[in-house]
Amino acid sequence: MQQRYSNGLQFQVAYSYSKCMTDSSGYYGSWGGQTTPTSPYWQNLYDKKAEWGPCYYDVTNILTSYATYDIPFGKGRKYGKGMNAVANAIVGDWTVTGIYTVHGGFPLTISAGDASGTNSRGSRANCNAPATIFGKQNYAGGGYQWFDPSVYGAPDPGTFGSCGVATVRGPGLNTLDFSALKTFPITERVRLEFRSEFINLTNTPILNSPNTGLGAGLGAIQGSQGARNIQFGLKLYY
Repeated sequence: MQQRYSNGLQFQVAYSYSKCMTDSSGYYGSWGGQTTPTSPYWQNLYDKKAEWGPCYYDVTNILTSYATYDIPFGKGRKYGKGMNAVANAIVGDWTVTGIYTVHGGFPLTISAGDASGTNSRGSRANCNAPATIFGKQNYAGGGYQWFDPSVYGAPDPGTFGSCGVATVRGPGLNTLDFSALKTFPITERVRLEFRSEFINLTNTPILNSPNTGLGAGLGAIQGSQGARNIQFGLKLYY
């Protein structure tokens, strides 16, 4: 949905509902942040069907939006046309912009040591019960215990893990960026622009992926990224 520039306002909202499935995630080098790609190697080279599952970058719901608004206050605008130059320099002729993004979590695969005796490079844990998501439950070692680790176990000797690919989801994203801009005309050709930007305005933690390796710390989130960042800038156009 898009609103073209009219009366000082323009905005766009985009929503995607999607599903991505694969039997081979591929290899993309090192990773971090909110995704932990599934192993690029099959657990059992003779069982292709066991590798079928969501792509590691699959996200069911994604909403992105932005809006830009020329506040109708100041000289030459709808309100405050008669204000003096000093007042106009402080409160008039501002433009504000916001960018809002929200999406669900990425799929995760629970890995384990190889018990099959085949030197499997994509070994997975046993799933003894359905996954349980705790969310932001405090973890004794610091951070959050995102999902219940007790439902996963090591495969029996000589067997492959019973867990499928991408059986649990990590944290999603919910962030708002904001900026305010004002232009000071100096001459017909020269103007000064002041801009203030607030990245992650609400300072909402962008949680990293939880630990997906069977053992101590399984399911724990102990890192985040993208803390609020405020910056100011001046540009001279001539």
